[in-house]
Amino acid sequence: MTSEALPSSIGRYQVRRLLGRGGMGEVYLCADPALGRQVAIKILPAALATDEKIRGRFLNEARAVAGINHPNVITIHDVGITDPRDHGLPPGLLYLVLEYLEGLAVDEIMEKRRLTLDECLDIGMQVLDGLKAAHQKRILHRDVTPANVIVRPDGRVKLLDFGLSKLLKEGAADTSTAPRQTGEGMIVGTLDYLSPEQALGNPLDERSDLFSFGIVLYQMLTGVHPFSSKSVTQMVARMMTQAPHPITESMAVPESLRQILAHALQKNAADRYGSAAQMMLDLMVARRDLGGVSSAPLPAAARAEAAAPVPRTGPLESLAPSSATAPAGRGGPTRPMLPLRRPLPRAALGALIAATLLVIAALVFYLSARF
Repeated sequence: MTSEALPSSIGRYQVRRLLGRGGMGEVYLCADPALGRQVAIKILPAALATDEKIRGRFLNEARAVAGINHPNVITIHDVGITDPRDHGLPPGLLYLVLEYLEGLAVDEIMEKRRLTLDECLDIGMQVLDGLKAAHQKRILHRDVTPANVIVRPDGRVKLLDFGLSKLLKEGAADTSTAPRQTGEGMIVGTLDYLSPEQALGNPLDERSDLFSFGIVLYQMLTGVHPFSSKSVTQMVARMMTQAPHPITESMAVPESLRQILAHALQKNAADRYGSAAQMMLDLMVARRDLGGVSSAPLPAAARAEAAAPVPRTGPLESLAPSSATAPAGRGGPTRPMLPLRRPLPRAALGALIAATLLVIAALVFYLSARF
């Protein structure tokens, strides 16, 4: 399928134009004549249609998004399979019918201008609210990046592209390996937004998404990637073995937000925020203290959610938390608060370097498959 030869219809939907193309398919702007609205249809490429694993991931996206009913998560309207009546398309292709979003991705906004502090906090809290809803359904996003966060003209933020999400069994960690080859030339996760445990192929839980979001928040606040390097492989190696770049005074990031970033970007998942609700509460406190909102007491529901324990039975639960703690908001429970620069044990450093070499090998394999 190419933009030069558009299909005329997909099911009952009339194709208007190609919106974009990615590793998991092509996206078309379509008209829904039955309901008089525009929709976005994501369709699996014909070259991958016979790959059962890819088809499974595509259907997993449908199930994941359909299971989350939240204003900060993209809405799925329908799922279908093309048939001979769809002119310009071979039969048997899977497709998703999604709400059509007008607006810009965060990475597109950052290319044009620097986000204001209030915009960063507003976008951040909306993304965390969407992640909280997904995590409550035991769903990981696994690809939280600026490109997957859309800001509509009315300011509403939408989290999209759950093609890499993973439905977790109740109370269990995701034990799948990431990054990994899942098809020709495709590695699960965007390399420069992986969490350390994701890059190592370790079990994942909610805290992996929060690390990735910490990178996004750092980038929004400072205008640079916290682990920026000369190449993606060097960036992944830096992320796994070194502290984020220091935030300079010229970046004008308040100390309260620096502490939030330090907490979110800890290498050890046990030292990070335990839930999106906890990180969201700290952002609410910071915004209130910075004068972004009134000095009224924080909502009781937000405080209760942040204080609620997060049940886990995966191996990450056995890691001992640090004895250094700091208040989690106003009168909340204590939580680890470590300095951003934290030395790694020599044995752990060796393991991380070995894992980094595996990531580099995977990238070389990826590039050779592509070119």
